Amino acid sequence: MKTSNYYIELQMYSHGHYITIASFDQKSCEKIIHELFDELRGELKASDSRRLRINLLLNDATIQRTQLRSIHCTLDELAENTKIIIKKTFRSVNFD
Repeated sequence: MKTSNYYIELQMYSHGHYITIASFDQKSCEKIIHELFDELRGELKASDSRRLRINLLLNDATIQRTQLRSIHCTLDELAENTKIIIKKTFRSVNFD
């Protein structure tokens, strides 16, 4: 399988725009990264209770990040999603 340079960004809404609070470098195949993103909890649309956002980005050949997918989540969902991301990243780094 072809590997690509994917990033997962965690963002929060503050003063009218989103700011990045964390970024995970995911050197993984497209199928695996989309399966990981499918496991994350949240909604496609933002709301007053969902002011946190997780973006899936692809770093292309021009060194420009392209946003592929995005979900909005609550603080509790973000905590669970971060646990999922770190667990999958740990496995990928240490066992692949």
